[in-house]
Amino acid sequence: MTETRIKTLIGLALSGALLSPLPASAVSIPSKDAIRHIGETVSVTGRARLTFMRSGEVYIDLDGQGENAPFAGYVSRWNRITFQNLPALDGKMVRITGQVATFRDQPQIFLRDASQISVKNGPAD
Repeated sequence: MTETRIKTLIGLALSGALLSPLPASAVSIPSKDAIRHIGETVSVTGRARLTFMRSGEVYIDLDGQGENAPFAGYVSRWNRITFQNLPALDGKMVRITGQVATFRDQPQIFLRDASQISVKNGPAD
């Protein structure tokens, strides 16, 4: 198989994953439990602390910051334009929905669409 064909196949596989819709109702879990849900699609809740990188990437750490956070939402510099109001989330209780993966042994969700983040309005929300 040629290198170009391999890249094309990988691109198609990734685009299919990127376009797959989120489930209508994902299980809601606290950020400290995200490590037990790797590979699952869930809604992770916690208090947001944002870190804006010079590269354009944004980390939305829940219930801590940096390595001390039990969970992070990650916005790549390429997806950043779809997240217009990120600074307003800082310090708020939020819900981040998507498939939990790991990066450097920390659970995180790769955010592609602003609909994956919502502010929690109260305990029943």
